[in-house]
Amino acid sequence: MDLNKIITIARLAKKAFGRYKLKILYMASLGFVGGLMGGIGIGAIIPLFSFVANKQSDSTDNISRAIENFFGILHLEYNLTTLIVLISLLFIIKAAFTFFASYISAKITADYEREMRNTLFKKTLGASWPYLLEQKVGHLETILITDTSKSSGILDLLSGAILISTSLLAYSFVAINISVAITLVTLGSGVVLFFILKPLLYKIRKISQRWADSSKLVTSQVSEYIIGSKTIKTLAVENRVIAKIQKHFDELREARVKLVVYGSLQTSFQEPVSLILIAGLFAFSYLSPGFQFASFIAVIYLVQKMFSFMQSIQGRLNGINETVPFLKAVTDYEERTSHFIENSGNNSIKFKFNESVRFNNIRFSYANNKDVLSDVSFEIRKGETVGLIGPSGTGKTTLADLLLKLFRPTEGKILTDGIDVSDIDTHSWRSNIGYVSQDIFLLSDTIRNNIGFYDPNISDRDIEVAAKMANIYDVIQEQPDKLSSVVGERGLKLSAGQRQRIVLARALVHKPKILVLDEATSALDNESEALIQKALENLKGKITILIIAHRLSTVMNCDKLIALENGKIVEQGSPRELLMDKNSYFYKTYNTGKD
Repeated sequence: MDLNKIITIARLAKKAFGRYKLKILYMASLGFVGGLMGGIGIGAIIPLFSFVANKQSDSTDNISRAIENFFGILHLEYNLTTLIVLISLLFIIKAAFTFFASYISAKITADYEREMRNTLFKKTLGASWPYLLEQKVGHLETILITDTSKSSGILDLLSGAILISTSLLAYSFVAINISVAITLVTLGSGVVLFFILKPLLYKIRKISQRWADSSKLVTSQVSEYIIGSKTIKTLAVENRVIAKIQKHFDELREARVKLVVYGSLQTSFQEPVSLILIAGLFAFSYLSPGFQFASFIAVIYLVQKMFSFMQSIQGRLNGINETVPFLKAVTDYEERTSHFIENSGNNSIKFKFNESVRFNNIRFSYANNKDVLSDVSFEIRKGETVGLIGPSGTGKTTLADLLLKLFRPTEGKILTDGIDVSDIDTHSWRSNIGYVSQDIFLLSDTIRNNIGFYDPNISDRDIEVAAKMANIYDVIQEQPDKLSSVVGERGLKLSAGQRQRIVLARALVHKPKILVLDEATSALDNESEALIQKALENLKGKITILIIAHRLSTVMNCDKLIALENGKIVEQGSPRELLMDKNSYFYKTYNTGKD
């Protein structure tokens, strides 16, 4: 791991875990004290052996003398019994400190994972619609679930490495007091071993990055294929889809096997080297003047523990190498999304709509593309039902998105009672607009929660009123658990028409001032469309309605129609007026049977 890599990891760790630095410092302090207590306890075994062998005078190392002085300060008798009690207490204290350090480590990791998921999910929902359109659903799922979980593993690995390092320092301190030479040889060997394994660590990191990238791609494609499973079946292309995804599964398998193999290679290499080193240390100590068996036993144990610590640290460094790509993906996504947080407008200006909403000279184009809308101007008066018609791709849905403040006009303004909509608080504005699209979105939850959408201020009575307005109340009453009936994944326990009327009830339950229907009946059968048409007729004049439709039958009862072609308004007027003009788009479309 080169210096640049260490700096990169340090920066990532600071960005992701900086808020926990005091807790991490506290955890490290507990770990150091715990390790020190354990090391002193091991050192205390030296005079214990001397007592057993009736050779107390042999205990001449610094720790043994310090322990003896400690007993003298407390005016306690220095004997075998009190020494055993001291050693037991030291290891109990070590266990307690280590436990609390591990608890803090686990709590920091869990807190990070929860807070990061909350932050990412909040920023994702708070991001602008144009930005979200560019994101792949599978990638977002991977970042929010998989990458966040794996990135929290870095904190766990770092915390563990810190705890182990502090224990290593404590044990080294004790070992130095027993034998400086043996300790230095041990630490030197560990450093040499680290540099020998450096290329292996680099290889593991590269494979881990490839695995992380492949995981995102697979998640995205699996999501697409599952959503489109009906189409896949009807096209009878299951085998082709399976073959395509199998290639990515094979890539994931290959990367996973390589990660395990290279990680095992590192572990397998370290163990025999450790044994050889311990044998060498024994020979070195035995031939040295003043050899003490008790001291040697303690040193050997400390050396073994130090090598175990080094091996564990090495393993955690491997784990960090594997996990860095996931942490980078999370931090990059958080930083990138922060730049695209939706403009909420002026929070002091709330929704206002007493007279009309006016589109003034609207021009709109997506990034670096030609105009979708050009010089569009029209007015929707309060209580009117207005229909938007025109061929596909003429900008009808874009107009609805502009009204919902999902996009901002490239030029021109949308005014409500003379106030620029962009200056109105976004939440307040959208809360007063009901939206029903062609794409039906239902939760795998109860009818109650699909209509009320977890709003505690909405009662069952409110839901029933909205359901009656949407002509879905009778269907709900036929369900086994009424409002508590679960609609299934994407609402598939209900028919398409029933699902769409549930969505309409959801839009109506909030008592919107404006209702927008974007091709809401285009995929429905005639009976289902008629039920929604009846619901709209009952709402006419009570709220302002904007209907975007291909089917001309959907807009026949509108107060006004606006026809779009090539992003421009080609005509406006009531259905009756436009049908009287044989040159109008509406007349030609109506009489040629185009839907």
